[in-house]
Amino acid sequence: MNRETLKEMFNFTKNKKKTIVLGIVIMIELLIYTFSYPFIMQRVVDEAIPQENIHLVIFLSCVLIAIVVLRFITDRKCNILRKNYCYDNNVEIKKKTFKSIQEAKVRELDKIQAGNLFEIVGSQSWEAANLFIWNFIGIICVRLALTIAISIILVLLDFRLGCIILGIFAISYIILTPFYFKTLKVYKKLQNIVIELQGNINEYIEAYSTTKTLKLEEINLSQIEILLDKCKKEMVKSSKIISLHSALFSLFTFGAVIAILIIGGNELTLGIGLASTVMLMVDYVDDMNKHMKSLLEHVHGLNNRYHCFLNILKTSKISKEVDEGTLELKQINSIEFKDISLSYDGINIILDKINFKVDKPMQIAIVGKSGAGKTSLVNLLPRFYEITHGSICINGKDYREYKLEELRNNIAYVFQEPVIFQKTIIENIQFGNRKDVTRQEIIQICRQIGLDKKIMELPNGYDTCIDEKSDLLSYGEKQLLSFARAILKNADVILLDEVTSNLDLEFEESIIKATKEMLKNKLSFVIAHRLNTIKHSDLILFIENKKIVEMGTHDELMSKQGYYYNLYKTKESQEIMKNI
Repeated sequence: MNRETLKEMFNFTKNKKKTIVLGIVIMIELLIYTFSYPFIMQRVVDEAIPQENIHLVIFLSCVLIAIVVLRFITDRKCNILRKNYCYDNNVEIKKKTFKSIQEAKVRELDKIQAGNLFEIVGSQSWEAANLFIWNFIGIICVRLALTIAISIILVLLDFRLGCIILGIFAISYIILTPFYFKTLKVYKKLQNIVIELQGNINEYIEAYSTTKTLKLEEINLSQIEILLDKCKKEMVKSSKIISLHSALFSLFTFGAVIAILIIGGNELTLGIGLASTVMLMVDYVDDMNKHMKSLLEHVHGLNNRYHCFLNILKTSKISKEVDEGTLELKQINSIEFKDISLSYDGINIILDKINFKVDKPMQIAIVGKSGAGKTSLVNLLPRFYEITHGSICINGKDYREYKLEELRNNIAYVFQEPVIFQKTIIENIQFGNRKDVTRQEIIQICRQIGLDKKIMELPNGYDTCIDEKSDLLSYGEKQLLSFARAILKNADVILLDEVTSNLDLEFEESIIKATKEMLKNKLSFVIAHRLNTIKHSDLILFIENKKIVEMGTHDELMSKQGYYYNLYKTKESQEIMKNI
């Protein structure tokens, strides 16, 4: 772990000072017990018992009991505080990680599987929250301090024997170091597999209806089984390494005990040693063994949590949206695309030299084949993606000069798939809009677009809870609900991305009605799959081969008998065949 990563971990930790103080308190309390115990035991074994001084035995026993009771109380209090700090730390990490995701560039989020983000913000944030509080406090302030303290006591009890024992432990540490690095690699690989596994599980659960429709159950199951097998292999490998590591360390400890019994026993026989010294050294070697094993567990746990933290850190460092705008944007009256080019990766061109200007009120339709760049073009307006070349001007100024929040407040977006939250209908429509919007305003909008009657038939009317999978509303009705939300925003610019492509004719008429209501005195961009819905647009842009190849009204483009004419005639023929 480098210094920079350690610094980042410290920045992610809440209650930093309290955690450090807690670690120091735990360390002092354990050191007092560790150093007082041999002193008391030596006095009891070497002085009190041989002299049959029952009062000294009772006194020293009471002192030892008091220290143990004090340690118990301190341990209990410290453990409660430590858990509370872990919970606080987990909340802090989740907030920071989620904030980073919220502020990230859309282009960066497109590269990450949604399920992976759920796993990182969910269980991995908890593991990362424990990294500093449990592992570093456990290693530095407890196990490491106790190991040093025991080493000092062993040397003080018997310098020669103490040095031999410490030499055995030092040799064992050097020999077993490769096991640590091997485990580090295994944990890193295991973490990546777990993230991929959890990400796929989340994705498959979210898309269960699609899975059933396309009969992908067996394929999904086989993919999950492959990842589970990989996960199992790495976990077994890790377990074997840890078990071997622990067994070898126990073997070295046993060697240290044998050395104490042989050398210490010889000193007792010669009359130059004390029984208490042999007893305490065996006891402390056992303690050393426990602490080193616990240290080993902490190190292996640290490996796991450290990689979780690295995933958290990587997510928190996703490139943020750049907002250097300073200008207020009260309303949008005109938009101009000046020689716009767009590339997501710097290599493949998505849009090339796009030029046009529109003024409010105006409806602009964007048509073309799938993959032509229609959605990419409208996604530039709210700055979901940054322009590679050229500029977009709003009211005559480069739109990057406006505050990003101001820009997006003036744009309403209705996606192809209706966006439904797990809330009541009234809360769904109100979501993301101004806080002072009234219930009556929402009802009035629903009446205008023909949604009110259906809502009133539901068990709790506008207070009925729905979600994305709910069948209380049909697909078309959910899309109308998205329209109601957009209308309520009352933005100057409306973006409609193929909102009628998945609807039947009945709901298409409702959507067209809602569209007319929403687009009054607005500047709207409509991506259309069904051309009859955009025939009356003020301007139609036809995109082909990443460029605008035709531009004009429906009548103007039909008279040219070019791209638009051929597409319109093809779509018209398809509709006739459907109705036969």
